[in-house]
Amino acid sequence: MWNPPALAQELLSVLLPADARETVCGDVLEEYRESRVPALGERRADVWYWRQVVGIWLRTYWGFVVPVILLLVVGDIFNTFRAPSGASYLDRLPMLAHLPLSPFVAVGFFVMAGAYGSWRTREFAGGLVAALGTFVVMWLFMVIWGTVTFYPFAHVQQSNPYWIQAWQWSTHRAHPPSTFGFNPDTPDEGFLNWIFWDNIGALLFGGVAMLIASSICGGLGSALGLIAARQRPATPHNA
Repeated sequence: MWNPPALAQELLSVLLPADARETVCGDVLEEYRESRVPALGERRADVWYWRQVVGIWLRTYWGFVVPVILLLVVGDIFNTFRAPSGASYLDRLPMLAHLPLSPFVAVGFFVMAGAYGSWRTREFAGGLVAALGTFVVMWLFMVIWGTVTFYPFAHVQQSNPYWIQAWQWSTHRAHPPSTFGFNPDTPDEGFLNWIFWDNIGALLFGGVAMLIASSICGGLGSALGLIAARQRPATPHNA
C-alpha cells in the first residue's frame, strides 16, 4: 500500500477544519493511491500530494502574504532609488511617508495568520502552520525578488552618491581598499561585490529574524485564536 510523505499528510491534516479533515484527507489519499501512483509513479505522485497541501495553504492564507509582499516591494524600491542626498522619495508623498515599510511589519501579519489559523482549525498547530507558512512564502519571494532585481538595482545604486558613500565607508572600515577592489576610476567590481554580499547578509539575517518572529508571534496569535474558537459553536466548514 502506497503512502504519501508523512510530513505532507500531517500538514494537510492541521490545515483543514476539524469537520472537513477526515473527508478531505481521505479523498486526497484515495486519489493518491488509486490514480496518481499508478499513473505517475510514487515519486511524482508525492510531488502531486505536496502540491495539494501547498495549494490548500495558499488558497486559505494568501490574504496575509500579499499585503506584506507589496509593502516589502515598495520599501525595497524606495530604499534603492534615493535622492543623491540619501533622502527617500517617500518623503515627497505625505500619504506614504509614514507607512511602516520595514520587514518587521510582518510581525502583525504573523499574529493575525496564527490567530486565524487556530480559530479556523480549532488547533494550536493550525495557527503555527499558518504563521510559519507565511514566513516561508515571504522569504522565498524575497530571494526571488532579490535575484531578479539585483543587477538593475545595483546599476542605479552605483551611480548614486548616497550608495557610493555607503560603499566607501563600509569597505574602508572592514577591509583595506587594495584587497577589496576599491578603485574610484573603476568602481564596478568592488561595488557589485559589496552590494551582493550586503544583500545576501540581509536575506540571511532577515530570514532568521522573521523565522523567530513568526514562531513567537505565530504562537501568540495561535493561542488567541484558539481561545476565540472555543467561544463559538462548531459549524460546518468547507476547506
